[in-house]
Amino acid sequence: MYCASVERVLTDEQSERLRACARVLDAPARIVMTGDVSDAAREAVQSGAGPGVEVLIVAGSEIKRVDGSIDVLFIGPTARYSVALDMFQRWPARVVPGGTLFIYGAFASPALTAALLRTVGSSRAWRYFSRDGALAEYVHAELSYGERILDAIAQAAQLPSFARTTARRRAARFRSA
Repeated sequence: MYCASVERVLTDEQSERLRACARVLDAPARIVMTGDVSDAAREAVQSGAGPGVEVLIVAGSEIKRVDGSIDVLFIGPTARYSVALDMFQRWPARVVPGGTLFIYGAFASPALTAALLRTVGSSRAWRYFSRDGALAEYVHAELSYGERILDAIAQAAQLPSFARTTARRRAARFRSA
């Protein structure tokens, strides 16, 4: 399902970030892309992936189709909270320790952000790394209690930008109606 509140076009910086992440993987490795995967995201990952790095693009419900672990997981935006929650409950557990989770639409789409913070964002298994616009990056790592507190602060620091963006988008929609 297409998420109208998030642009499907990646910036040059976001594309390069995905490309660089794919580029550093040693074979054999697996990159899985699910959710609403844009052509730009697919192209960036595929252009960075070297020989022996498998790139799979699957629907959110096709987790059984992917055997084994995942080195990099990309989850694209979704319009519904229930769909995002289902993806965040199923897919991230398959990522290897030290692996990367990219979420496009994080801190940009209200439904996706709520599901993210309820699952991955509040988990001790994921460290918030950074965000570039709507593309957030998490690293699979076991966090201590103190690290979880710092991680929660880092994610909470993203919320004012999220609130401003959401308010601007809704005001623009109200003005055009």
